Amino acid sequence: MKNFATILLAGVIVLTTSVGFLLSLIALLPVLIQEYYSPVFRSDSFNTDWLFYLHPFVLSASVFWFWNRSNEFVVGPGLIKAVKVSITYGLIAIAPVLLLTFSAIEISAFMVITWLVYGIVQALIACLVFLWRSK
Repeated sequence: MKNFATILLAGVIVLTTSVGFLLSLIALLPVLIQEYYSPVFRSDSFNTDWLFYLHPFVLSASVFWFWNRSNEFVVGPGLIKAVKVSITYGLIAIAPVLLLTFSAIEISAFMVITWLVYGIVQALIACLVFLWRSK
């Protein structure tokens, strides 16, 4: 039950910070946000918007599993482990999908890079919650 509560807490925190990042990005990089108005993206995503809110919980559960299995090959203090696990998660789970996405739809390399950084930051936030809850 503690594991479920930890995953749920991480999901809520990742969701909250993700919305904050999104709102900040709109203000800081309006040119990037303009790219989202491209016809390659759904103009009416009402039926799939719930996936945006589900994603942090799926990510948290995935990273939690990886976090618990990484003790064998990721060494170092807790914060260093969180950074290493997050970067590894980004390179293994996110980068290959982003390469396919970049090759299949017309989006900029900058957008792909921001998605990779965003995913690594999300994983880092989840790892920090796991680290905090394990103490």
